[in-house]
Amino acid sequence: MILRDRSHRTPSPPTAAILAVAVAAVVLAGPPAAAASEADGHFALVELEATVARDYAAVPHLTPDELEAALRAPERVLLLDARPDGEVGVSRLPGAMAVDPDIDTQAFVDRFGELARGRDVVIYCSVGVRSSRLATRVRSALQARGARRVANLRGGIFAWHNTGRPLLDVVGGTDLVHPYSSRWTYYLDFKDLARYEPKHASTPAARRPWSSYLPF
Repeated sequence: MILRDRSHRTPSPPTAAILAVAVAAVVLAGPPAAAASEADGHFALVELEATVARDYAAVPHLTPDELEAALRAPERVLLLDARPDGEVGVSRLPGAMAVDPDIDTQAFVDRFGELARGRDVVIYCSVGVRSSRLATRVRSALQARGARRVANLRGGIFAWHNTGRPLLDVVGGTDLVHPYSSRWTYYLDFKDLARYEPKHASTPAARRPWSSYLPF
């Protein structure tokens, strides 16, 4: 297991100019490729998290610290990974169940309604856009079935990875994370740990062009 040092994690407050650049990048097609190699992933991700929380204000956005605390009572949390199988296969949060981010609302409720009863439902994706969209769409239906709350993980699996928390693949623990596309490594601190296939894959998966993944 590669140890990921978090000792540098005290970024200074973001400037308005940086915020404007980050928001424009999200809207147009992703972060600027030229700056990605020099960017501090966590610092850039904080800006994007604020944008996502503002755009999807109907659902709560739990920080990794808050989710970690909630998972100390795992029976009270239903954790869902709203990414395609190729991304989930590289790594996922411990205890997470995969769900298609484009699943029909009724199909979602049919599958997870009983599991959600009496529990907090927390959904995540790469950075929080797909999961926030899904959480917003299914929130009312799940709460009608007895869910306590339906939330997004702020910053998604990228924030979890950036803060050095554990991830799993089908074999066991891993330090790898799917970057969504090469441009989105901008939001990762440990860019050398971004992979398109699991650590133990015998046959590397073919890369898709980053543009084919938009929007998120």
